[in-house]
Amino acid sequence: MVASGADATTIHYGRNDKRLEPDTLLLMDAGCELWGYSSDVTRTWPVSGRFTPAQRRVYSHVLEAHKACVAACGPGATLRDVHALSTTLLADAMHDLGIRDHGGGRLPPGGYRDFYPHSVGHYLGLDTHDVSLVPQDSPLKPGCVLTIEPGLYLPRSPRVPEEFWGIGVRIEDDVVVDPSGAHVLSAAAPVEVDAVEALVGTRMEEWRAMTAFAAPRL
Repeated sequence: MVASGADATTIHYGRNDKRLEPDTLLLMDAGCELWGYSSDVTRTWPVSGRFTPAQRRVYSHVLEAHKACVAACGPGATLRDVHALSTTLLADAMHDLGIRDHGGGRLPPGGYRDFYPHSVGHYLGLDTHDVSLVPQDSPLKPGCVLTIEPGLYLPRSPRVPEEFWGIGVRIEDDVVVDPSGAHVLSAAAPVEVDAVEALVGTRMEEWRAMTAFAAPRL
């Protein structure tokens, strides 16, 4: 799934018929299979190479929740526990960003669902969602593989400060539970703000050089 700008606030956007616009974010949810096993990774990065101040604030909140949830994936924890942690952290983030209920007050319990409508993760294996029959209350064990993917999706709404309209951010990693905690399998794809900007900036410079070389001479 690939979406940019306000389309990234649609969880399963799939039209893919619009140009990438400067100063927007691009959200890509993708994966591959290796030896029959699936992967599922999401990254969000600035099209122009640098986050705007508003984008950086939203992204940083999601990243903070992401790190905390990965750290919580130890033996004995449950996916339900980790999801509850994500909702607490993201509800606090929404309050910090000035997102309110319809009456202008703080979001009520469960109000986060309007801006974070999915689970923090799912089991991963021979299928992308593998397997749905495992209860979310099952304790995590060493060797268990799952995704951790908190997100914030802020549409054009009077409940959302205008500076955040059209910002959609999700950060998803594949995590294997170790006896001592959790290990991120997809860590080679950076998530830190500075690292993301550096990587996108490098790729943009490479692309400019390639297109300049390929341009016809007049």
